[in-house]
Amino acid sequence: MNLKPFLASLLVCRIAVLSAGTLVYKTGGKEEEHTVSKITIISIDKKLITVKHNDGIRTIPLNNVVSYYDTDISSGGEFADNTCDYSISIRKLEMPETGYTIKREKSRKYKKVSNCEIEFSITKKYEKGKSNSVRMPYFYLFVLTTSTEAYGRRPIYTYCYPDEAKISSKTYDEAKILEAVTAMKRSRIYYNSRSDFGANGKLSLSGDYKPIEISLKGIRDRRIIAYHLDVWGKNKIIATKDWRDIRYTVGRDWWKRY
Repeated sequence: MNLKPFLASLLVCRIAVLSAGTLVYKTGGKEEEHTVSKITIISIDKKLITVKHNDGIRTIPLNNVVSYYDTDISSGGEFADNTCDYSISIRKLEMPETGYTIKREKSRKYKKVSNCEIEFSITKKYEKGKSNSVRMPYFYLFVLTTSTEAYGRRPIYTYCYPDEAKISSKTYDEAKILEAVTAMKRSRIYYNSRSDFGANGKLSLSGDYKPIEISLKGIRDRRIIAYHLDVWGKNKIIATKDWRDIRYTVGRDWWKRY
């Protein structure tokens, strides 16, 4: 493919400030073509084209571009996800006893919202033709507490990390979680490059452990008697962790209770 006339046409389209268009491109392995409509061109340089699609940003090598049309094609679908699969290892999960932590400052003490602290590492799986990036792991934490009433229903609190992993449902809804996990706007983490992730903003191939904190807002003085953690990788759950206080009777799969 001669990219010079194609690039020139794209530049003209960019000047015209396209609101929508259709891009045909090949995957990293250049074995299959994909057609994506409703895209907006953000920038073009000598080797890359950056486009916006459904609130997400995607950068593609120009050598992988087959053609571009300044109109939408109804059959155009989503971008193929060329990120790598990976695994997660959880080294530590520290859960407080209640939703409040007592802090002391000089002669006074006060309550502060407690945090759940998690340390984990990522190990990327090598896949030929794939990007040197992985999707940001999504953490979904479900916390069961005591009731405020003598025989009341025990409330379940749902938390997520990062904020973009949030779903509209306040109860366990795997379909909505999967929708968030597979959304194009889900952030990527690039190995050996800067990012907003982890203590030093980098991921390395050595699988260094990274810390995160999840604020347990809403629990207040209630005692935490069980938790369940799901960690989603590229498109499935890749790690789980459970705990329950043996002094309490807790049903199986309690976090799926409606």
